[in-house]
Amino acid sequence: MPIDAAPDQNELLLTVMNLAPEQAIPDGLPGHWWVAHTKPRTEKALAGDLGAMKIAYYLPLRRRQTRSRHTGRISKSIVPVFASYLFFNGDEEQRHRALNTHRIANVLSVTSQDRFIGELRQLHRVLSARVDLQLHSTLKAGDWVRVVGGPLLGTEGIVTGRLSRTRLVLNVAMLGQSVSVRVDSDALERIDGPSYAS
Repeated sequence: MPIDAAPDQNELLLTVMNLAPEQAIPDGLPGHWWVAHTKPRTEKALAGDLGAMKIAYYLPLRRRQTRSRHTGRISKSIVPVFASYLFFNGDEEQRHRALNTHRIANVLSVTSQDRFIGELRQLHRVLSARVDLQLHSTLKAGDWVRVVGGPLLGTEGIVTGRLSRTRLVLNVAMLGQSVSVRVDSDALERIDGPSYAS
């Protein structure tokens, strides 16, 4: 989502997390969605560059809290959910302008635009709910489910860890990565597959 530069870019970037999934990742953009594999630790700087160029983008972020082993001091930061990845929408000329920022190592083309948008919206719904999540490699085994109650109502994903703790895994196939969130198994219904896949 394009934004203008501001003194506290971290907080401004996080305001996107308060939007509905359809606003954060809108339909009807004139370009094509691309995956930017960024140079290390340049995701937020690239987001600022794209915002200044009025190129639509989506950078999923989360708050992280760590404690120093040596001092015990707690530090808080805002980090990308997927290190070294940012998603942007543009035509071929805008893709070249993004590459000219010199913050991108590689740009991946998204073959299934509708599926990709659906995956990003599912991820956004979880991030907006501010629930605890863990990063995983893509999981292919397990049942597809839809959440039927609570703050994640309507979210679809794959179930894993059914013994003592049920976790819902949300894949972003283009990255080969996913996130998971703990859910109550009573709030899940089995489905044949994702409703957003074509």
